[in-house]
Amino acid sequence: CRILAELAMMLRFVVGALFPALLLAAPPPINKLALFPDKSAWCEAKNITQIVGHSGCESKSIQNRACLGQCFSYSVPNTFPQSTESLVHCDSCMPAQSMWEIVTLDCPGNDEIPRVDKLVEKILHCSCQACGKEPSHEGALLNVYLNAE
Repeated sequence: CRILAELAMMLRFVVGALFPALLLAAPPPINKLALFPDKSAWCEAKNITQIVGHSGCESKSIQNRACLGQCFSYSVPNTFPQSTESLVHCDSCMPAQSMWEIVTLDCPGNDEIPRVDKLVEKILHCSCQACGKEPSHEGALLNVYLNAE
């Protein structure tokens, strides 16, 4: 248990130190393009009902949000030998801010595992962000579990 606590503290430090630097290094999203001045990128969080389930357990419906939108991506043809940097850009509508919540499911008839805890990402805000950007959830997940115990 002590090793897990030390690992959690180390993960918090690494995530806390590196995450702000990664945010500052990311290019800002593109909202307008010169070729299509009348078009705009858009991305928003829409309310949904999410079903959380697990084999052998009763499902639960929760209120959550999903990211929905249209962000700009483009690729300009290259030349060889290339004299300038390649013109490629890709943005995608995805969570900009989220939190994790534990949802407990009851598993009737299962004496060994009467309940199952599921971690669910609750989306708070969405925006156009660089494609392929995967936020690191390890520190947040570990923090949720440590605080729950």
